[in-house]
Amino acid sequence: MECERRELPFSAAVLAGGRSTRMGTDKAFLQVGNELLIERQLRCLRESGAAELLISGRTEVDYSRFAARLVRDELPHAGPLAGVAATMKASSCHRVFVLAVDMPKMTPAMVGKILSQCKDAAGCVPIDGHRFQPLGAAYPVSLLPLAEHLLSIGRYSMRDFVGQAISEGFVQPLQLELDEHIYFTNMNRPHEWAAISG
Repeated sequence: MECERRELPFSAAVLAGGRSTRMGTDKAFLQVGNELLIERQLRCLRESGAAELLISGRTEVDYSRFAARLVRDELPHAGPLAGVAATMKASSCHRVFVLAVDMPKMTPAMVGKILSQCKDAAGCVPIDGHRFQPLGAAYPVSLLPLAEHLLSIGRYSMRDFVGQAISEGFVQPLQLELDEHIYFTNMNRPHEWAAISG
């Protein structure tokens, strides 16, 4: 699918490749109201105006029911950075918005705000206080060589990746307002899921 010709066109990817060991079940398939969590995240990205939708998922999981292109990590068990690299490589656009499957509070409006801060060839990563939120962020595909280099030397940290991307001018930070922190709430354990979904 080719990118539409419009201002700052972007691909969007749900990162669903984690093994969910702390949750005890695949987080992507948890129920949120009348839809699965992965469906909710894809809908959020679709409503944000993405030109194409991607899923960074696990090899053994069938995602064929979802209206999105599946992308496999080239380096398994390397964490979210491998998924980000794979979606940048697969993107038909010059920019990819990546969203962790376990951030159920994200909204199209927040995605739009992040994208609105992307200038020219740069992406945008929100900062919650002094902490990056790299799994609800926009990245230019020109960062692919950096991601692949870090993966090749065993540096899988998203914070290292983002820090270097900012220092080299590929990404700019967005300081979040206090009332925007909630959009980046994630959950890894059953009691956290119960608190969010209850």
